[in-house]
Amino acid sequence: MRYAYYPGCSLTGSARKLDKGVRTLFGKLGHELAEIPDWNCCGAFEYGDRRELVEMSRTNLRKTAPVSGSEAVVAPCPACYKNLREAVDATAHSVRHPLEILGSEPRLESLVRRDLKGHVFTPYYGCILMRPEATAIADKQVMERIITGLGGEVEGERVKARCCGGNQFFINRRSTEKLSRMVLEGSRGTIVLFCPLCHMALTSFSKGIRIIYFTDLLLYAMGERKRV
Repeated sequence: MRYAYYPGCSLTGSARKLDKGVRTLFGKLGHELAEIPDWNCCGAFEYGDRRELVEMSRTNLRKTAPVSGSEAVVAPCPACYKNLREAVDATAHSVRHPLEILGSEPRLESLVRRDLKGHVFTPYYGCILMRPEATAIADKQVMERIITGLGGEVEGERVKARCCGGNQFFINRRSTEKLSRMVLEGSRGTIVLFCPLCHMALTSFSKGIRIIYFTDLLLYAMGERKRV
């Protein structure tokens, strides 16, 4: 399958590891990610005028035209994904999060080289992938299903959709710390997530709790990473 790919600002900066993981994972699954040419920032949380923010994302969707034969736009960053989803109109590509594709990927099981037996994980979705319903992912148990299917144990149900306060990190760090600690204290084992902002916030206050991108967990199971 060929997808138009929108990495967004975070995945070309502080979250390059997530970008590399998504590209590697999709490549192993036989999918092509064709980066949208000359894409621009979606505005994420920072932009004040919501209408202008949506128009910025609509511009990105228009730029998918040269990516011929693409099935949809893939946006790994939850903030980018939400903004692009809100910008979709009748003429635009659909927008999908990698979790929506991985959750129904028939080739995933055949690529597994290691199981996750003996490991405990807290799947953490954060705010944006879970709400509002209009832009949330449909399968709100997708990480749990994949992890348990690989033999891992899942914990942390009560914190999986809590806000970590990441969008306040540079404005009100104390608030971010308070919210992040609530997530961390309610977790068990390794926290797995997909949001660069959540990753930054939680790792800033984690004190020894391991936090990884879900892509790295899957690549470990495929034999592409040395440790979980």
